[in-house]
Amino acid sequence: MTPTRGEALALKEGKEMNSKRVVSILAVVAILTLFSSSVFAQEARQSPPVGIKVLDILVVRPVSACVAGAMTVACVGTMPIAFTIGVGEPYARIMIEAPWRFTAGRYLGDFHNYKDGKPITVVQE
Repeated sequence: MTPTRGEALALKEGKEMNSKRVVSILAVVAILTLFSSSVFAQEARQSPPVGIKVLDILVVRPVSACVAGAMTVACVGTMPIAFTIGVGEPYARIMIEAPWRFTAGRYLGDFHNYKDGKPITVVQE
């Protein structure tokens, strides 16, 4: 049985309505997903996942302790030259304080801020 012209138009309009409905639902889901992901990102910044903490304690901290030790040795070896030319204080902050502070002065799994809330990229005066 072949549909009449009126039935064919109704069927076509029904398909268009379904596609519009699907597009509307997908748009709402996309918007909700974008807003909820920012909320989850906020939670992740407050408490890092356990995997990041394990990676920090097993890989990042030992490597950064070795690097901090090597930079301390290099700094002590070149400190007389640095003080002679007048850059001893900032040189010591960058070569000794910054690596050791990154190693021990931040919470486990937090790579953005120190325990005092200051960003890691800043060397304090």
